[in-house]
Amino acid sequence: MTDPSKIRVLAMVYPIERHVGHWAMSSQSIELTRVIMEGENLPDLLSSAVRACRPEIVAIIGKSVKQYHDLLDDLSNDITHLKEVPRVYRCQNTVLAQRVYGADPTRESLAKLDHWFAFACDERFSLILVQTLTDVDLIQRALAPKLVVACPYGYDTAVFDPDLPDIERPIDVGCYFSLRDDPRRLRLVDHAQSICARRGWSFRFVSGKYWHDYANLIHSTKLCLHFSDRQEIPFRLYETTCLGTVFLTDPLGCGIENLFSEGQEYLTYRPDLSNLEDVLESVLVNPGRWRSLSSNGRARAREYTWASIADRYVAPALKQVLGRK
Repeated sequence: MTDPSKIRVLAMVYPIERHVGHWAMSSQSIELTRVIMEGENLPDLLSSAVRACRPEIVAIIGKSVKQYHDLLDDLSNDITHLKEVPRVYRCQNTVLAQRVYGADPTRESLAKLDHWFAFACDERFSLILVQTLTDVDLIQRALAPKLVVACPYGYDTAVFDPDLPDIERPIDVGCYFSLRDDPRRLRLVDHAQSICARRGWSFRFVSGKYWHDYANLIHSTKLCLHFSDRQEIPFRLYETTCLGTVFLTDPLGCGIENLFSEGQEYLTYRPDLSNLEDVLESVLVNPGRWRSLSSNGRARAREYTWASIADRYVAPALKQVLGRK
């Protein structure tokens, strides 16, 4: 039985996003049906889900935007009320504002800069959720009169559980990211490993681990290193701090000050790595400092569970689209 106080949302989830979801989960305000868009007969799969849940909102998750829109359009010929159901999309790390200079850019010029924004330009969307906080105003202007609102990233407590009891952490410093043939990332790993070898700190580098595998790695690690490509706010900041692991990254931008407090809940190193050893030392030789960062980061991360993101950011926007108070 459906809860009349909740907004019924059907989420069409691109397969690779099944473990991410980008807020797409049930919460106090939202009753969500997830459809993983894979298999040989997607029209029948989608039709069954629509008839079962009678959605008030359809969310498209991932990159197959046109295909999923077209499926919905075709299905609307048989399920006529579906024509009136608003569609929602969430832009991931667009990082547009820091790549645009001079006069206000056009929708077309922004679409050439970022594929997530290009997907959001589809006129069949009624609401766009924007992960990069500093891009909200820019995207609002570009997509007007479409509704555009901020929606930070979050994490799944079924994978990254902030209530897990703390355990012995045998790894002092971990680098758990892909190198991507990027010499800057390789330089960070090599430099950190060299420092740890000289100082007697345990070090581990593992590439290509996500979700449960990543959670297991960071839960056994005192401090995780990160490298950002464009000062974007990484999803791993949320996933790492929620498990009490200290997160150390190059400087972040994109409105990070509105989400986490540098120096209190996460740490940064200089892009040239000149202070990397000093920052590592400030944590690894000072258990009290590590405990403070660990506790503060975990407490802040509790605000960004997927359910919290859905209730605080998504549900109010959905109500606005639906004309509810």
